[in-house]
Amino acid sequence: MSIPVTVLGGFLGAGKTTALNALLSRAEQRVGVLVNDFGVVNIDAALIAARQSGMVALSNGCVCCALGPDLGEGIARLAALEPPPEHVVIEASGVSDPWRIGQLARLETGVHLDAVLVLADAQRFPALLADRWLTDTLQRQVARADLVLLTHTDLATAAEIAATRAALRRLRADVATAAMPVDGVPLLLGMAHAAPVRFRAEAVSGHGFRQSVWSPPATLDRAALLALLDALPDSVLRLKGFCRLGPQRALHLVQRAGRRTTLEPWPDPAAPETFVLIGTPDMPSDVLARLCRERNGGSQGSDIAASKPAEP
Repeated sequence: MSIPVTVLGGFLGAGKTTALNALLSRAEQRVGVLVNDFGVVNIDAALIAARQSGMVALSNGCVCCALGPDLGEGIARLAALEPPPEHVVIEASGVSDPWRIGQLARLETGVHLDAVLVLADAQRFPALLADRWLTDTLQRQVARADLVLLTHTDLATAAEIAATRAALRRLRADVATAAMPVDGVPLLLGMAHAAPVRFRAEAVSGHGFRQSVWSPPATLDRAALLALLDALPDSVLRLKGFCRLGPQRALHLVQRAGRRTTLEPWPDPAAPETFVLIGTPDMPSDVLARLCRERNGGSQGSDIAASKPAEP
């Protein structure tokens, strides 16, 4: 199976290294992390199982590697591990374009791009954006991100958070004013660490985000499903699940990060036909069911249901 890749970007001081430390210590699956500056990642000594040249293996199955000049070589090194990681996170440097790194990752075999996430400092972002030497860098980082998450919200004032949100929205970014990074580990991994059956509707999890579950109709129309997901409010940050599409009822993995949706044929027929959503506390627990009712004149049915295959 192809390994999902998340690119984590953000300007210097936004909190990327802190996010990676939280990820390595709290991950519930095998994660491979590629970092630009291996020395600044302060991995808990109690987690370290072995050290090699440019690589640290952890007792929880995760591994942290130095990112050399060849991105493909670093990804290949992780993919060659036995067992291989279940998710790869690439830390973009503070002055690089994370979207471009994501496009390079898409060219590698055995992996696929899950999302480009960018962290923005809730205290400093407007001032940094106004700096004529930094404006272009920050605009490039934010404009093509799948999702932007605010950091240092526990230190910022309400006025600073509001100013940062306004600045980001001018750049057309989907923004979550949630404390990072510890609270955001599920977002970094795109919920890949947990099967949908582990979540329950209307539950507010311990990581500070609302989680919701929706069971779609037996078979969905592809175009109508994409339109439905495009109508989701900004409070929905991540979506992942399985459903059957079209008259052939082919099983697909559906993922959404910010405003980007991907559909991928799925070979395992036992995958649960369920969608899991993670959002801010403002996300309605029945957001997808509500959208379906609105599109179908208030009834419980939905216009996203696909027509059945013709009888032989």
